[in-house]
Amino acid sequence: MGNPKSFNKIINKFQKWTEVCKKECPDLKDAIIKINDSANRKKNYEVENTIVFNRDLLKIENPKYILVADNPGKEEQREDRQIYLTGQAGKCARNFFMKNGLVDDFEKEVAVLNKCCIHTHSSADLKKLDSFKDLVESSQYLMADIAVDMHKIFECKLWVIGCSELKRKGIFEPFLNRIKERYSSDAEYLRGLVFFHPHFSYGNFQKNINTVKSGNPLISMNKAVGIAGKRIIDI
Repeated sequence: MGNPKSFNKIINKFQKWTEVCKKECPDLKDAIIKINDSANRKKNYEVENTIVFNRDLLKIENPKYILVADNPGKEEQREDRQIYLTGQAGKCARNFFMKNGLVDDFEKEVAVLNKCCIHTHSSADLKKLDSFKDLVESSQYLMADIAVDMHKIFECKLWVIGCSELKRKGIFEPFLNRIKERYSSDAEYLRGLVFFHPHFSYGNFQKNINTVKSGNPLISMNKAVGIAGKRIIDI
C-alpha cells in the first residue's frame, strides 16, 4: 500500500478546504438557488451543501482505481449523503466495477473524486456562478492536485470520466490545465496509467466499451477498457 500518512494528509487538507470555503462563502447557496429557480426545473430540491467533501474517501484503504467525475449533483450534496457519484450514473459505475470483477469492494477500492467540488444541479451551471468564478477555478486546481497526488501515492489506474468540457474555454479547463502541467512534470512517469472515458450516464461508458469488443469479441474486459480509455486528450 502507498504511504497512508501522506494519503491522510491529502484527505484532511481537502476536507478542511471545503469546510473553510463554505464558511467564507455563505452567499454561494443563494447563488445556486437563484440559478435553480431561473431554470424552471420540474422538481426543485433543498440545497444542503454548496461545497462537498466525499465522505467515502475516509473508507479508502488501497485503491485499485481513482475515478474522477464532474461535480457534486443533487444527490451528492444531500446532508445524509455527501458522497460522490451516488445518482443513476453512480449506480451504473458501481455495477460495472462489481459485475466485471474489477474490484471486490467499490467503496474501499475506488477513490472517487470530482473535477470540481462545488455543487450545482448540472455541471453547465458552474459557468453561471459569475460572482464565484475564482472559487470555481481554484477548486478545480485543488481537485486536480488531489487526484495527481493520490495517483503518486498508490500508482493505480486513474480514470477521468466525462471529457466534453475538458477543453479550452470548457467548464473544466482549469482542471485540464493543472493535470497537463502535473503529468508533464513530477507525475510524468504515471501518464500511461491515465485513461479518459465517457460518462456512465445514458449508457455512454458501456457503448464505448461495446464498440471495442465488437471489433474483437474475444478480448478481455480489462483490455477492452484500456483500449476504450486510450488517451483522447494530450496530457
